[in-house]
Amino acid sequence: MIIRVKYKKGEEVKYVGHLDSMRTFTRCLKRTNIPVEYSKGFNPRIQISFALPLGVGVTSDADYFDLTLESKMNIDLFLSELNSVLPLGFKVLEAKYIEDKKSLMSLVKEAKYELTLKTNIEKEKIENLLNEEKLIIIKEGKNKKQNQELDIKPYILDYTVGGDAHIDPHNIILKIHSTAGSVNNLNPLYLINIISEKLGEIEDYEIKREELILG
Repeated sequence: MIIRVKYKKGEEVKYVGHLDSMRTFTRCLKRTNIPVEYSKGFNPRIQISFALPLGVGVTSDADYFDLTLESKMNIDLFLSELNSVLPLGFKVLEAKYIEDKKSLMSLVKEAKYELTLKTNIEKEKIENLLNEEKLIIIKEGKNKKQNQELDIKPYILDYTVGGDAHIDPHNIILKIHSTAGSVNNLNPLYLINIISEKLGEIEDYEIKREELILG
């Protein structure tokens, strides 16, 4: 049986890459009494699969993995067992048993991000840029001949540009609702790059995935 788990990746582990995050959960599961199911064969592995990979330096309030169990266990006990061994920065938030055996990655349709930009760029200029009919970026290939122009405007479903000038006049809060998944995935770094290229310097930034929407 399959249990779908929602988890958080905080500031403490935002520079841990996707593969290392997967290894962290696998190692931690082995330290619990959770009845995980292993693959068959010469090199048995825990049957676990993750949703959309998170970029290095990005935090998340809502990521998911599917885990196959040999037998059903209480959800609250599952969460407490796993949280007791996870390192600081990782936390499992919710879990539920599912019947659907479609791959988790294929179910990812949309995402919501919060970008905090430290910059002197006026938020009205960012709004005007995002209102343009096209937002063309250069998607780099293995060499210059493989570079491609990509219009990311269709990937942006909704957005708001905010921030409180009285609290910090140099912080812009950009909230993006975008398409996501194996097709038409918006990498939030594309937005950082196009704002920098068109409008000026961004001194620093933080990216948080607030929500991952499954179809």
